Amino acid sequence: MILAPVMLRAQNGALSNKRLNILTLGDSNGTFPQSWPVQLQTALPNATIYNISKSGRTIGFLNLGDSTLNSLMVIDVNLKKAADATGIRPYDFVILELGTNDAKAVFADRQQEVPANLAKLIGAIQHSSYPVISKAKIVVISPPPYGSKAEATEKYKGGGQRVQAMSSDFAKVARQNHCLFVNGYATPGLDVETMTADGLHLDASGSRKLIEPVVAVITR
Repeated sequence: MILAPVMLRAQNGALSNKRLNILTLGDSNGTFPQSWPVQLQTALPNATIYNISKSGRTIGFLNLGDSTLNSLMVIDVNLKKAADATGIRPYDFVILELGTNDAKAVFADRQQEVPANLAKLIGAIQHSSYPVISKAKIVVISPPPYGSKAEATEKYKGGGQRVQAMSSDFAKVARQNHCLFVNGYATPGLDVETMTADGLHLDASGSRKLIEPVVAVITR
């Protein structure tokens, strides 16, 4: 399932009444009805959230032979969509939750490229020609753990170790580029074995756990 860019609205389970303007970019965990952008909207009912997430998206790899899944290749197009959507109102935050697909077995020998690709993606956002985007604070969420069901498949074999490595690599990239960082690999209360059906895609409870530390960071 792929969720088209949409302004998300929800009203229950609020954690803050701040009127923030937020751009979210993610992979399949950002596309489902119970996804983390939806949970973020639930937690921030007065916020406006523009979600540009797509199933299969990577930070900088050509996944499944589809160039639209490579964030670096389509970032200019996506930033234009986001700028058009917000008009003159600047975004307060751009939240990135990517890396799960970069950890697939097919990319196992290219992991040294992932932090560098993340830095390039951050740079493209920070130096965007759209002031409503370039002035936003960027939040980097490192990918959640892989569960045993995902690890048992050839497609995702060994991915757990790779996303674990990303948590420290992404923290370093975020710090070097003056971004906020949330360690999705070590999210308090998130149990990937019980909060996913396939060891990869978070259910509503898992998605809610993922955004709780994000809300804490952006509402300080």
